[in-house]
Amino acid sequence: MSFRTKLSSSEDLDRAPDAPSLALQGGEPAVQLPLPPWPQYGDLERDLLEDVLESESWWRASGNQIKRFERDFAAAHGAARALAVTNGTHAIELALRVLGIGQGDEVIVPSLTFVATAMPVFSLGALPVPVDVRADTWCIDPESVRAAITPRTRVVMPVHFAGHPADMDALLGLCAELDLVLIEDAAHAHGARWNGRPVGALGEMGAFSFQNFKLLTAGEGGILLFREGAHHAAALTISNCGRPPETSGYVHDVFGSNYRMSEFQGAVLNGQLTRLESLAERRAENANRLTRGLTEVPGIRPQAVDPRVDRHARYMYVFTLDPEVLPEHDRDRVVEALVAEGVPAFVMYPRIQDCGFFAPLCRRSGTDPEGLPGCPVSARLAEQGIWLHHRVLLGDMDLVDQVVEAVAKICRCPRVPKPVELTR
Repeated sequence: MSFRTKLSSSEDLDRAPDAPSLALQGGEPAVQLPLPPWPQYGDLERDLLEDVLESESWWRASGNQIKRFERDFAAAHGAARALAVTNGTHAIELALRVLGIGQGDEVIVPSLTFVATAMPVFSLGALPVPVDVRADTWCIDPESVRAAITPRTRVVMPVHFAGHPADMDALLGLCAELDLVLIEDAAHAHGARWNGRPVGALGEMGAFSFQNFKLLTAGEGGILLFREGAHHAAALTISNCGRPPETSGYVHDVFGSNYRMSEFQGAVLNGQLTRLESLAERRAENANRLTRGLTEVPGIRPQAVDPRVDRHARYMYVFTLDPEVLPEHDRDRVVEALVAEGVPAFVMYPRIQDCGFFAPLCRRSGTDPEGLPGCPVSARLAEQGIWLHHRVLLGDMDLVDQVVEAVAKICRCPRVPKPVELTR
């Protein structure tokens, strides 16, 4: 069986005389070096998994891997206590349940975030109120938060977007002023630091995810950090089907659920935690090089970094296309072209209020979704934004340079054509 590529006459017209031949059109991909694997693992993870297997203690009640991971992860992020759970979404839900969030309460969240930030709020009968983000850092705008506060507001939940910490100075000050609780959605931000302190324990609680893409992963999993430990016992009780700690009988005085992580996940995460610091340093160095290269490409605007950020975790490398410079470059087509060039690229999240589940649940709570704050910056970033998987930051400088060349190559074309038609 053989295949050949064919370009239509309209696609031929898309090529300027000096435009490069895109891989999408059958040209040579710009990225020739192999991407580093993700997840990364080695003998340490294998040994720890085997230890759990042979111990016959496969759950947290009798094992030690999860307890060890909770202790070490909390210490690495400046938290008093930690509780490992099934996933990052449940970590957020657990934090809200500990606070008694429910019917009639409002939780302020950024409009530009993954749906898992808002879904736990709805699941408890409360209302997530999406507010706009800043155009430079892509993180929640403190002024938009202030404008959205009502007497029903109980919690402010910033997202450290793509690994860039939100403006915690302004947000913590606002919450202290108005007696609100701040919960950090730190799913993207393992090891990130703001103004000399790790994120995750700056607010009352902080939720992390260990899903397969994340900077620390066991395929799935999550953890909830406690700044002072005050809510830890209540969270542990809820997460264990309402059974209080150190209780051996069938005592379930609190309504709870099963949020328990397995010892196998704890073992993998203990191995992964030993790699976090070295991989963070490599990502930071390569991200700086990638930013220097992309800022020289007309029409590309990388996410800015607040000078108070000591470490951007770089879960995603994000940038937008400037429509005034690249008016013929459709964002979705650019992503297709980047993938063809060998770059792991993805379109940006939609605004959470644009997801199909959002409006019906608002109406069910008696809220008109049209009456919620407008979020024009989030809308623009959702329409123009592109994110690159952090694998591109784990290679050497040559790989980073090839990623820059892939972006520049696409931007030099008058427009991005449709993929070539394959004929047999």
